[in-house]
Parts: sequence; structure tokens; C-alpha cells
Amino acid sequence: MSPDQPQPVFAVISDLLFRSKIDDAARRAGVPLRIAKSIEQLDRHLGNGMPAVVLIDLEMEGLDTPAMLGRLRATPVGANVPVIGFAGHTNVTVIHAARAGGVQVMARSAFVAQLPALMERIAAHARGE
Repeated sequence: MSPDQPQPVFAVISDLLFRSKIDDAARRAGVPLRIAKSIEQLDRHLGNGMPAVVLIDLEMEGLDTPAMLGRLRATPVGANVPVIGFAGHTNVTVIHAARAGGVQVMARSAFVAQLPALMERIAAHARGE
């Protein structure tokens, strides 16, 4: 990765609609994106270096968010990486559990609205702006 190349964004997601929104925003900003559909895939991505941020669909079927966060935080690369999770605003149990694990939680609609700006900030940071 060149010095002005943004760090990749890792996204733990299986929902095709949200995946396409994340992919589009990352591509437009020039930010590399790595998709993981499981904890094991996230582990493999972490083995390749530090991401700018990890995005998590907190309502992804089969995802054990506390276990995934525990494994993420137990790695040297993942110990301090920012994590943003998104969920429906009525899914209070998932939201509270994620926040207890240090995740910045956003409602799905707010996440989609702020996604282009997030990717632009990552790209600008890499350019030293």
C-alpha cells in the first residue's frame, strides 16, 4: 500500500443491498474494501494489515457479535481499530450489546446517509488532508 493509499475498510456483511451501498461508496472515494461473511474471513483479512475501520451489520444472520468483537480485540491489529455497527433502530438488544463491546452503533438509515462522507474522510486522511 502506498503512503497516500487509504487503509482498507473491512465490512462484515451478507446483505446484498447494504453490501452494494458500501461497495459503491468505497469505490467512489477510492477506498479499498474487504468483505467478510464470517468471523474466520475477518480473521484472514486482519492477517493482511490494519483496516481504517470495521463495519458490521449487527443484524447479520448467524453473527455472534460479542464473539466476533472478542476475537477482533484480541488481535494486535484489531485491538484499537474503530468499529461501526448498523442495525434497525428498534433492535434494542443488539444495539445495547454492541455498544457494550465498544461499537459505535448507527441506525441503518443514518449509516446509509453518512456512508459517502465516511469513505471520503478515510480517503482524505490517507492524502494527509
